[in-house]
Amino acid sequence: MPALTEDTELIRHVLAYVDALYRELTQENGAPVLGTQNQVVDFILADPELRAAVARCGRMVEAAETAVGPPQRLPQDAVYERVRERLTAAMPRPVFAGAPTRR
Repeated sequence: MPALTEDTELIRHVLAYVDALYRELTQENGAPVLGTQNQVVDFILADPELRAAVARCGRMVEAAETAVGPPQRLPQDAVYERVRERLTAAMPRPVFAGAPTRR
């Protein structure tokens, strides 16, 4: 069930965080497809701890985007790991990826 909020600033920060994380993971200059992006945003908004941490980091991401200089990486903490796992699981498999290997 999606978390409902009308806090547009929070949503903006969460979207900035998800987009920055996607760029780090894929090395692409863009955003994830909307279905993937929405799944991860809902995941973050549903958890109060993630909401607070991502909002703080989202403010830093937005500030870094307006600054001149190299882009800053997201802090790699427990929040980063949780959201990264969720984003990786939600991302569609690349078309030209090789067959999965068995272990």
